[in-house]
Amino acid sequence: MRAKRRYVNRSESKPTCVGMLFLVATLMALGACSPKQPVPPPPPASTPVVATVGYGELPPEMVKFAEAIARSRLAYINIVADKQSDVAPWNSKLGGLAYLPKGQAYPTGPDGVPLALLAQLNFSEMPALEGYPSQGILQFFIAGKNSSAHVYGMSQYDASPYNQRDFFASLSKQTWFRLVYHPQVLRERDKLQNPPASPDEMMPLMGTTRLRFQVDTEPVSISDYRFQRFLGQPAAKFFQQFGEKEEAAAVNYMAFSSKDQLAKVGGYSSPVQEDPRKIQPAEDWVVLLELHHGREEGGYDMMWGDSGIGAFYIRPDDLRRLDFSKVVYYWDNH
Repeated sequence: MRAKRRYVNRSESKPTCVGMLFLVATLMALGACSPKQPVPPPPPASTPVVATVGYGELPPEMVKFAEAIARSRLAYINIVADKQSDVAPWNSKLGGLAYLPKGQAYPTGPDGVPLALLAQLNFSEMPALEGYPSQGILQFFIAGKNSSAHVYGMSQYDASPYNQRDFFASLSKQTWFRLVYHPQVLRERDKLQNPPASPDEMMPLMGTTRLRFQVDTEPVSISDYRFQRFLGQPAAKFFQQFGEKEEAAAVNYMAFSSKDQLAKVGGYSSPVQEDPRKIQPAEDWVVLLELHHGREEGGYDMMWGDSGIGAFYIRPDDLRRLDFSKVVYYWDNH
């Protein structure tokens, strides 16, 4: 089951960059752009061969855009699973039981069923990232269970005719998901309460793991709506200028700009189908948290449908005010 959304049009007879981006995303999900993966056997002679560059190597077709790409570099926090460490109630983690001070209510869905903890970030455990909090705990809850109203806590959008702006607005309605921020963190267990049991079926992850963090930078990704700000055109049009090398240039740029990740805070987003923020290209929506499908090196698994991602976006002004009531939550897959 997957949330209903508008997909890119692949019905044209001539292969387009939009259709090609789907192929690129598939290659990325399969690890084709990762230097850690084994080299696959050569394809049959009838299959077009796309040469790939290694991570950190700018494709030759893109050299003339090197300055713009360098300007696009953005800091982010890479999140790594640390399954070997014990997890305290106030630690940063994926899944598990939520930090819950006594006297505070636990978030529930419209059906009264407790929401499940997807992720918990203790900013005091993380390296500093400009524009993001330096203290407090931010929790991400989503609804579990099989439901016709939502999938992974993202409300189904069934309006007809489809309206992209209404769809985008629906992503910020915290009906089946919830963000909770605790500005002060208590580390005395007798001041905390045990959270209620929440459903663990129809969840993108199982179990819990503590988290470690590293600061890094990255150039704009091929699927982030901000690509146009730096390269002048949406990716679907930009790569058409390379003619018969269109696909190779896009695949190689993906290899250059992307790393295998479990999750991240900040940086650029990597939606598989399309970036929902593109409906408002002049607005700033930054990555509050993005979670990726796959098996992390430490042995922690996540599954967002068919090789997808789950992302939370926030406007910088709201982030500075620590106002998490208008966060957009979106997930997609192939």
